[in-house]
Amino acid sequence: MRLQPSMILARALLPALLALAALACAAQEPLPEDVILQTAPIIRGKASTASQNAVVMLRIADEAVCTGSLVAPNLVLTARHCVSHTDETLLCAPDGHALAGGRIHQDYDAQDIVVYTGVRESALRARARGAQLVHDSAKNLCNHDLALIVLDRDVSGVPLAPLRLTESTRIGEMLTSVGWGLTASGTLPRARMQRTGVLVTDVGPSSETPSHELTVGEGICSGDSGGPALSARGAVVGVVSSGGNGRYDDANPAAGCIGADTTNTYSRVAPFARLVRRAFKEAGAKPQLEVPAPR
Repeated sequence: MRLQPSMILARALLPALLALAALACAAQEPLPEDVILQTAPIIRGKASTASQNAVVMLRIADEAVCTGSLVAPNLVLTARHCVSHTDETLLCAPDGHALAGGRIHQDYDAQDIVVYTGVRESALRARARGAQLVHDSAKNLCNHDLALIVLDRDVSGVPLAPLRLTESTRIGEMLTSVGWGLTASGTLPRARMQRTGVLVTDVGPSSETPSHELTVGEGICSGDSGGPALSARGAVVGVVSSGGNGRYDDANPAAGCIGADTTNTYSRVAPFARLVRRAFKEAGAKPQLEVPAPR
């Protein structure tokens, strides 16, 4: 078997990247004011469209930025390492056990996770806080890097992302990555970004990839954690877990995300179907499923 080097979890640290202020909100936990991002596109991407507005930004306890998908008016799908304190790197064996890192420590308080909607920086709005975290209680991220957040209120006026809960993802399938992560210049974007034509290079279980994961090449970076890989029909196939190429550059935090030798890992949604359905039950909602392609 071939082992990848330790992968970097793709969440972005918050303090140097965002400036946030507080705004009181009667009768519920207060929501922060608009987010102000520093300058600069997902790696080699282009601006996301309004059709992808189910993709939201998550502010994690004033510490980090992640991406998520609104799958019900009060439910967000994201990565487990976005909602829990974890090691910053992990190395997973093809059989799914952890070789190094990836330990999951305590959860963040759900109410410390804030959901922002909008396509552009100037239009970002804090819309809800977390009320409950739903995950599988695993102690390591290998084969377990997926979670859902039940929100304290409905987010209206935003389309909901359908889900692929079947085992149909295949090597060679082209997906679209969407997120709020670092651009090739090492800064967060002024607009949500997308990259189309992201090739699936492996799907677990295989001799190289754990059963609950899929791999792709260059595309995502820090801040894209939890963001979706979308099928051609717009369904969430996976959520960003980790990635990298082993390079580090203090002058450009995105250096480890760029190049043909970059391998990125998504947690596939389908193996978590039971967990996903439990989260929808907690939220009092039903999932929208991917519409099969016509034959």
